[in-house]
Amino acid sequence: MRLLAISVIGMIVMSGCFENYGRLQRSAEVQTMFETGQLPSEYNYHFFGSRNHPDAVMGLKPDWTLRSKMWRKVELSTEEFTYMTKWVWEDLGYYKYGANILDPEFEKIGIIYTSSWMAAVKVDKDTKTVEVMPHVRHGDP
Repeated sequence: MRLLAISVIGMIVMSGCFENYGRLQRSAEVQTMFETGQLPSEYNYHFFGSRNHPDAVMGLKPDWTLRSKMWRKVELSTEEFTYMTKWVWEDLGYYKYGANILDPEFEKIGIIYTSSWMAAVKVDKDTKTVEVMPHVRHGDP
């Protein structure tokens, strides 16, 4: 009985910790969109990492605001954007993929193109702001 009580309390505490976190949902459709340049024009696009070899390129729905100083804005219909999507970082075991960015209720708020295996997606639905932090592993053995 004691173990059951501890488990229930643990689940309640943990559920509160995750209530503001979204996630990435891999999508072949999103990957194709980035690879062909057929992306939603109304989204706001940003990149993470260097301009020559970004770690990720992301588009957010226009009613969402990115809260981060690590991401920088990039315009969709530019040569720079096309170059970035072509040269998103990848390495042995890290291959580019597309994903939907989902809020805690699994509603789509954006898209991302990256080779990072995972990302933290922190969402504030009241202010419609999001923080996305890809887990980048450059130089790991």
